[in-house]
Amino acid sequence: MVVDVSVEIAMMARLASVPIVYVRLNGDRTDRPHLDAFQGATALMAPFHQDLDAASIPTWVRKKTRYLPGITTGRPTPTRNADPTILIVVGRGGQSGDGEAFAQAARCCPQWHWRVIGPCSMPHDPPSNLAILGWVQDSDREIARATLVVGAAGDGLVGSVLAADRPFVCIAQDRPYDEQRTTAQRLGEVGAALVFDSWPQPERWQQLIRDTLALSPEARQKLHDPNGARRAAEWLDMVAGATCPGQEEAA
Repeated sequence: MVVDVSVEIAMMARLASVPIVYVRLNGDRTDRPHLDAFQGATALMAPFHQDLDAASIPTWVRKKTRYLPGITTGRPTPTRNADPTILIVVGRGGQSGDGEAFAQAARCCPQWHWRVIGPCSMPHDPPSNLAILGWVQDSDREIARATLVVGAAGDGLVGSVLAADRPFVCIAQDRPYDEQRTTAQRLGEVGAALVFDSWPQPERWQQLIRDTLALSPEARQKLHDPNGARRAAEWLDMVAGATCPGQEEAA
């Protein structure tokens, strides 16, 4: 049984003697309930590269974890936008985007086209180089076509940015167990993104865009596996076979 994050379900499965693979998210999950879930699992899987793991995670948990970056997305290859484009991605989990702050940044960088996807307030007087699109059908396509991406540090967005190999300005949001702040901190430490605690002031954007574009592509490329989904399936099949020998013959 694969348990996606829920400590309660992991404990119920353990009481029922059902072997589980527990999906472990990032952050300081060293409280007793999480450690009990980790200990009771047959194996742990993490949908991110081991270099992004929290420093607080005990060694025994790391050794029990199979890190599987790229598990949710492949590497899209659409044509890049002809004009230099900054894509701001606003997710569902936090507050809506501040359209006025986005407009101020766009005014300070008139040579860039700015696109915003996700929930966002409408600025009073949007500049001509800012397009607020709301929800879109294919966010991965928008990300892959952008010159540079700005967004939070959730696993979904980080995975898509790494899959598309896009320069990234990461602005972490508050989440339980410091999940996003841990990921953002590690992205910054390994040189895979430029990281901020809050939205930068408008006058800073010209320089921080240059700094982000100057980051080494190899630092972010190392964190993605284009075959992550296949590797995850093969590993789960192996774990299931080792945990429940003879099941294939019985089937």
